[in-house]
Amino acid sequence: MNRIVNRVNDFNRRVRDLEEQVRNINARVNTLDDTVLEKTKDLSGDIQELEDEIEEIRDRMANMEVDIKDLNRERRKYVSKQEIEEIENYMELMNPIKSSFMTKKEVKKLMSEREGVTKDEVERMIDRKIKSMEEQTGSNAFGEDKI
Repeated sequence: MNRIVNRVNDFNRRVRDLEEQVRNINARVNTLDDTVLEKTKDLSGDIQELEDEIEEIRDRMANMEVDIKDLNRERRKYVSKQEIEEIENYMELMNPIKSSFMTKKEVKKLMSEREGVTKDEVERMIDRKIKSMEEQTGSNAFGEDKI
């Protein structure tokens, strides 16, 4: 009988130990549950903030795209660098200070001194003038072949 009592006591002690372990495990699980729930709430808040920031960035990008399109439309209204250079070349070519234009009086005087000028002579004078202009500007100022 003593043996049976000792065994029952031993079983009772083991059961109490197991119950204590179960309580400890339950406490840990509850703590872990609380921690997981808290972290989940924090992460949900962070995710919502990120989604809001992403939406704001999308809106800003859309506004930037509209601004870029407006800028491109405005840019088309302005003269390009190449067009300015072309205008400068024409202005340089037509510059009365550097160019040697003749007045009607000078042409008539020259024609009367020479007793008339032939068509070939006029063409040669024009060719010489064009060549001298090309040499001054470095190339044909009109961007065309001579006629």
